Amino acid sequence: MFDEIFYSECMKCGIRIDQNRSFCDNCFNDFFPVDKRCDRCGYPLRVDAVFCNNCITTRYYDRLFIPYWYNGNMKIVLKSIKFRYNLKNAAVLDYLVKKRLFKFDRYDIITAVPSYFFRRFRRFFHPAEYVAKKLSEIFNIKYEYLLERKKDTEYQWKLKRKNRVENIKNAFSPRKELFDLKILLVDDIMTTGATIQECSRMLKDAGASKVDCYVLSKGLFR
Repeated sequence: MFDEIFYSECMKCGIRIDQNRSFCDNCFNDFFPVDKRCDRCGYPLRVDAVFCNNCITTRYYDRLFIPYWYNGNMKIVLKSIKFRYNLKNAAVLDYLVKKRLFKFDRYDIITAVPSYFFRRFRRFFHPAEYVAKKLSEIFNIKYEYLLERKKDTEYQWKLKRKNRVENIKNAFSPRKELFDLKILLVDDIMTTGATIQECSRMLKDAGASKVDCYVLSKGLFR
């Protein structure tokens, strides 16, 4: 009787599934891994390359690690967590992080791109922070809040490319000095990269000697 009352539907195709699941067997593997990237900076590409345009542009982070594209189930999962408060998908994030691990340098601290306090209160669950803490647990590296978000910026995805840099400018500040520390900065989605650029700039200004970025997914090239 309880099975008849309490059950879930696949978030993609809508068929009935067990209560503790998010996707049916047919839809569960509809995540798209990033298979081709720049050897030098790690930027996702359509073809493998020794270096790319990202290598020669001004940037404050040193290297990117991005395991998935932001489409298919990834888009469904992150939107459901951020805007529909579907905390059950934390199990999906666990699976995705563990399935595609990178060989990292030895970092002193892992940190996440912070949310503004109002969004933290409203959402309760923050994918970037959750993924950062999961990586901290897997690699036995200390997790720490290193950045503070000083203003409630507009959502980046709502803005045109040229407005995103200005929107995020001076939105963050370091919480302490980071002299000669190696930092892994974590976020859940990357589009133009303006957010991780600004956060990396703040970490470097605070004294960090190295800032690499792990972003769970990246928007597709247009």
